[in-house]
Amino acid sequence: MSYPRSTGLSGLLLFVLLAFCAPVHATTVCVSSAVALKNALTAFDLQPDGSTYTIKVVQGTYPVGATLAQMYGEIGGGEVNLKLLGGYADGCGSRTPNPANTVLDGLDAAHSGIGFLMRGDSSALIEGITFTRFKGAGNVPYAESEVLLIDAEGSGSDAQVFEVRQCRFTHNSGQNIVRMSGAQLRFVNNLIWDSTLAQEAQGVDKGAFTVTLDADLDAAVTATNNTIVGTTGGPGMRIGTLITGDSGRLSEVTDNILWNNPSLDIQFTGGTDYVYPLTASYNLYATANANFPQSPTDLHSDPHFVDLANGNLHLASNSPAINKGAFLQLSGFPARDLAGGARVVGSRIDLGAYESSIDDSTTAIVTRTSDNGNNGSPTPGSLRAAIKAANAAAGPYTIRFNVAGSCPRLLSLAAPMLDVTGDVTIDGTTQAGWAPNTHYGAFDANLCFYVNGAGNANTPWALHVPSSAPASARLVVRGLGFAGFNDAAIKLEGGHAHSIAGNQFGAVAFTPANASAIRVTGNSGGAFIGGYDDEAAVNLVAGSSSSGIYLDNAAGGSVVANNVIGFQADGLVGGPNANGVYAFNSKNNVVQYNYIGNNLSSGVILSGSGSSGNRIQYNTIGMAYDGSPAGNGSAGVLVSFAAKDNTIGAPLNATWGGNLVVASAGAGVWISPSGGTGNSVLDNAFQGSSGLDIDLASVGPSANQATNPAAGPNALQNYPVLASATRDLVKGIEVVGGTLTSAPNTTYRLDLYYATVCSSAAAGRGLAQVPLMRTAVTTGALGSVPFTASVPFSWGGLPLGVISATVTDPAGNTSELGNCIGETDNDPIFADGFEDAHG
Repeated sequence: MSYPRSTGLSGLLLFVLLAFCAPVHATTVCVSSAVALKNALTAFDLQPDGSTYTIKVVQGTYPVGATLAQMYGEIGGGEVNLKLLGGYADGCGSRTPNPANTVLDGLDAAHSGIGFLMRGDSSALIEGITFTRFKGAGNVPYAESEVLLIDAEGSGSDAQVFEVRQCRFTHNSGQNIVRMSGAQLRFVNNLIWDSTLAQEAQGVDKGAFTVTLDADLDAAVTATNNTIVGTTGGPGMRIGTLITGDSGRLSEVTDNILWNNPSLDIQFTGGTDYVYPLTASYNLYATANANFPQSPTDLHSDPHFVDLANGNLHLASNSPAINKGAFLQLSGFPARDLAGGARVVGSRIDLGAYESSIDDSTTAIVTRTSDNGNNGSPTPGSLRAAIKAANAAAGPYTIRFNVAGSCPRLLSLAAPMLDVTGDVTIDGTTQAGWAPNTHYGAFDANLCFYVNGAGNANTPWALHVPSSAPASARLVVRGLGFAGFNDAAIKLEGGHAHSIAGNQFGAVAFTPANASAIRVTGNSGGAFIGGYDDEAAVNLVAGSSSSGIYLDNAAGGSVVANNVIGFQADGLVGGPNANGVYAFNSKNNVVQYNYIGNNLSSGVILSGSGSSGNRIQYNTIGMAYDGSPAGNGSAGVLVSFAAKDNTIGAPLNATWGGNLVVASAGAGVWISPSGGTGNSVLDNAFQGSSGLDIDLASVGPSANQATNPAAGPNALQNYPVLASATRDLVKGIEVVGGTLTSAPNTTYRLDLYYATVCSSAAAGRGLAQVPLMRTAVTTGALGSVPFTASVPFSWGGLPLGVISATVTDPAGNTSELGNCIGETDNDPIFADGFEDAHG
């Protein structure tokens, strides 16, 4: 079924879409006493399946002793997302997320601690709380003890995210202070100090912070900006793995301080066979075992805390950790430091949990909007003069704003702006009246300084890093608006590690469009466009006459995350670019969590043989944040001109990362006739595409090939032909039977999809409204195999519909969706035939 752009989605498909995107139920409780906290935690086990349960803890000290010592979630059977958040004022109307304000005191009681058992796809976030004087709650029968334990039930799920953020752990003891095991484990911006580890079971691991990466999951750990100091009896940070190199996720251990942990500061376990993708850099520590991948960026000197003996682990003014962190973090910098203060102050983030107020950059203040266009003798107080001074500086340089008058202030360039060749931060958030964006799907920031090129031929860009700039050149731009530039408002041809966050490109009244908002090209290294875990980092990219974000640098490696692309500032009305995001001969870029809609051509384009290793994941393509359709004028995602080995949705061995693609005027994902091979299209959900949800080669369905693989996009991978589909309501599974004919003696990934109806774009073909789950089928010596496959079906509220499938070969070539087959129901109530697959 296809949907005209003007009519929206039908009620049934909107139900499917919302079921796919949102939790069924959400409950929030506000607690202000130890008894209320205990009751709230106990109620976690009673929450409905698929819900989100938020416990807001009012500021104060809670003498809980051992009363919280329980494995919460062990009794309940549902998938419930948990948020345990400290720092609230009375009534929970406002919040100051400094963990020093919300203290859980274990009173040195024996077996004190807290644990959570998370089921299915559920996630957990613990933030803004101090845990002190806990003795570790025993986890019988395993004889382990932890202060805080977050664990997955059974083998867990690839979709689970367990995060401990901005918390303090002081004067605690146990086998582990914090222990986490699961798929996505995040320990960010925390302090662990003065811990005593005791071995309670022979051969069981221990550490102040301990994670275990399970080979059964697509697992990864993110440990960034933590301070772990003064651990006795075991290592400060212990990361164990059973992964043998098949994880599709990249782990990151960056910007931590680990010091004065006498056993080891960092311990990695696992023999030479146990490896996994990992980046580790910019850490400060004294000792690590041989398995830890040390980096030349690491530091090994005393971090110089303000008062270590008394627990003040802020950085002293002579600390080597100040302004010495990584230029970028894979998951984005923390939005604030442990005490709730600003991140980042100075040219680079500080190591550890606290950010110093020391700014190592020289500063210029822009005080006027006038511009004489003279690079040799610019108007004093102008942006041009500030950039000239920045280029002449020997070190990092920050440009701030203090222009008189009310917002907004408009700078109209009189001539091409001076190139940026130094390490320069242009911070529009410093202009009086600026306010940050507060929404991931819209842009409600109050910007106070705009730069206008007026569409003049002599103003191709507002800011430009030339290809001749040194490798140390770096441009950071925050909180500015741009309009009227006929190349790109920001063009990055040289330098590396640029950051463009919290800006508006286009959608500015009474100004002409930009050709592109941001272009990363030439010999420039990766750029970070947008950000993670911080609404203020969202960029608005609207109305570009060419591609909104254009990546054509051979080095690739840019991140485009959490931007609003093709919308007006409200996130609802269209502000179309010609294309949303265009990667041309650019590799290893990450495009995640963006809203990309209303663009005149495609939402995302991957083009050119150099475009490989790109990851398009978790995006909402063709829909506004309120669920209304905002389809792109052609394909949701287009792959062309030999672009190859890209990931659109889940990695080959995983079920996470899927995009939601809605209301495309063409195919949902189109691997065009010129497209390359190895492009996996997995675990995405599609609604209302005018064409096929997944289309290979020419527009419209491609027949299965007599011999496979064949010459063509994605090797014209054959699709599986289904013969039967039965929903087993008792077991909660879908059982399908069919046949696959392809390469001999090859194991294929088989993905099943649910839809309410078959495709109207191709008679008898399927739609992928709801991805179910993957399994595997292996062909025989003749290349053909009949199969019966069972996958979980957890969408019990959906009516009986139709099932279709894709297969993906070991090289990543995904087929089109095959034929659709009506579901039957094994429930004996319907055995008399009064209800068929179409209700």
